[in-house]
Formats: sequence, structure tokens, C-alpha cells
Amino acid sequence: MKAVKFTLAGRERYLSLTVEAMACLEERFGSIDALIALLSDRGREGVSAACGAAAILAEHGELSRRALGYDPAPLADEAAILATLSPKEAVDLRLAIPAAISLGFGREVSPEEGEVDLGLAELNAQKKTP
Repeated sequence: MKAVKFTLAGRERYLSLTVEAMACLEERFGSIDALIALLSDRGREGVSAACGAAAILAEHGELSRRALGYDPAPLADEAAILATLSPKEAVDLRLAIPAAISLGFGREVSPEEGEVDLGLAELNAQKKTP
């Protein structure tokens, strides 16, 4: 599970972009790009968007943890996040959400495997064949 660890409503949470979380974010905000644009708004709308997105990402992070066999923790809800979020945490949250989204879209390449250029591998195979 790829996630960004963040404290929300007094508890450590894991913000994770799963396929279902992505669908929920797109349903609520229209698109990931629209969400990212809203996060730059320093007003009430931006804070609300950040809390809503954090609740979705934290919920799916917790569901992922449970699926992996970790002990269940309470789910964070948007109202609790909004009620307990400090101004500094709001700034940090605006950075953590795009980081979690980026991490969710990222891919892993283990160092021992390296990247494989399939076109180059095919070309090399053709060169070896007389």
C-alpha cells in the first residue's frame, strides 16, 4: 500500500489513492485536476475541499490497511477533520493530498530489476539472430 502518513482529527491516518478513492474524488470534485485547483484556494471552499479529499483518502487508506490485516482504526469523517484542523495543519494537508495522489499514480521499479526498454530488447534479440 502506498500512502502518505498524516495526523487528522488527533489520529495518525494514511492518505491513499486507490481506484475507488479516485472514483470518489472525481465524483465529488469533477476531476483530480479540479481538486488540485481547489486546494490552492485559501478560503472556506479550499479548506472544505481539503477536508473532503482528506476524508476520502484517509477512509480508503484505512480500508486498505484492514484488507492487509492490520487492526481496524476508526474512520475519519470530514466534519471531525474540519472541526479539529489547525491553520498550520491545513497548509500541510494541502501538500499531503497532492503527494498522496502522486504516490497513487506512481509506479515502482525495484533497483535490481531496473527499467526495461522492450523495443531495445527486441532490437537486440534481432541483432543476435543471424
